[in-house]
Amino acid sequence: MSIGETIRTLRTSRGLSQAELAGELISPERLNEIESGRALAPYPLLIQLADRLGASIDSLVGDADPHGLLQAAIHVAQYDIAAGHYSRARHMLTHLPEASFHTRGLAEYRLTLARALRGDGADAEAVQLLLPLAEAAEASGDARVAFYALRELGYAECDRGNVPAAVRLWKDALAHVDAIAASRAIPAAELRALTLQLYLHLDDLDPRDEGFDVPWKRTSLDPQPPLRAEFAPVAAAPEPSAPGSAAPDAAGSGPSSPAPGAAWAPPDRPHLAAALRWADGGSALFAMCEKLANEALCHLATDPSQARALADQATELLYVGRLAEMETALDARLGKAEGFSSRLQRAYLTTAVSPWSELAAFGDEIAERLEASDVERAALWMELARSIERLLPPAADVSAKRARLKLDLLALETAYLQRPQDRAALRQRLLEYEQSFPEWGETAVRMRACRLLVQWLAEARDFEQALRYVQKIDLLGREPRPQVPFVF
Repeated sequence: MSIGETIRTLRTSRGLSQAELAGELISPERLNEIESGRALAPYPLLIQLADRLGASIDSLVGDADPHGLLQAAIHVAQYDIAAGHYSRARHMLTHLPEASFHTRGLAEYRLTLARALRGDGADAEAVQLLLPLAEAAEASGDARVAFYALRELGYAECDRGNVPAAVRLWKDALAHVDAIAASRAIPAAELRALTLQLYLHLDDLDPRDEGFDVPWKRTSLDPQPPLRAEFAPVAAAPEPSAPGSAAPDAAGSGPSSPAPGAAWAPPDRPHLAAALRWADGGSALFAMCEKLANEALCHLATDPSQARALADQATELLYVGRLAEMETALDARLGKAEGFSSRLQRAYLTTAVSPWSELAAFGDEIAERLEASDVERAALWMELARSIERLLPPAADVSAKRARLKLDLLALETAYLQRPQDRAALRQRLLEYEQSFPEWGETAVRMRACRLLVQWLAEARDFEQALRYVQKIDLLGREPRPQVPFVF
């Protein structure tokens, strides 16, 4: 039987109508099209339908080649990771047919699952997979796996505030870039985008390449340096350079003087100079990426080879867009963009490859305006951010939830400064916000909420409660001791 026929048989055997099985997942009409073979069901929907039918996913896709399905699922998950759909990638990789278990020892599967776990906030699980992968890749000379594993380990360390380890891991990852470029083990656009991103992160954390000769320390009121993302108008892509001319040499150095009219980096900013050499341009069509990825999901259980080809196309196109984003951030950091209008900012944010991450970074810009007492501009940007948020499709990934959480706090802060008559009600709302702060929220956002509460409660002469939040700030700022030392 086809997948649709199997769904119909299982549904009728359980006495369910199409409306009862469809529920809020899809319309009964769409379910009827799937059951009759006139439409294909995306793999995530098959997982949900199997769960509602009380059946395993194997009962729906048992006729598919398990190895081909696994390989296709890995490629679709790699697109999801690049696009920021970490939860979907994780859910798909952990809900594959039992028949594929014997092939799950593949390094590529474990690496992809680890990347999805790390992006979804499960750092501890990700690190357990990544450490042996990185060690084995380094020992065997597998530059591709080493690059990905070291990159993800660097993010995991940065997330927990261990900046020296993150810097060291990212530098180790970048040491493999030349070998990867020569072997073409990673598509050119993806390699350039990821490399450029790491150089910009290094410029954030170690701008003059001074390293960390002494243990890095963080005070209770000085959270880890954020990884920035600046906004600028999306300019026309530059003409591509000759093949091989943009890549740095083995030592990571390049020409000391730029070509006429080219952007240049200050001599004491080596990571910016390296990022500049890796920059390239291109246009992004995120909607097309999503369309290709959704088609891949629909073909995953019926034609794994077609699903894999579609996912690879989506991933390649997405990284062209990602590369354009990274170049925009580089241009802004080099000072090529002096300012931009709200219309351009809105266009950039709503067409970005990672809109929720960019919206969160826009929140950082709003916070800077508030700290500079530029309340009028902060309020305008806050209104713009909310309008952009309403335009974006719903998302349940950690990055989306954190962006909403940050904007909720900034909205309260802006309203407090704009509406003195409502300050008592806004204080109570902020207390409720902080007391219900979720575990997946960023510590820096919670600390900002606590600092605001100290100020607002002191203004209301509630010194006892203000003191409690001073103590909470101190507790939040204490860096926990890692349970297991990291070897890198």
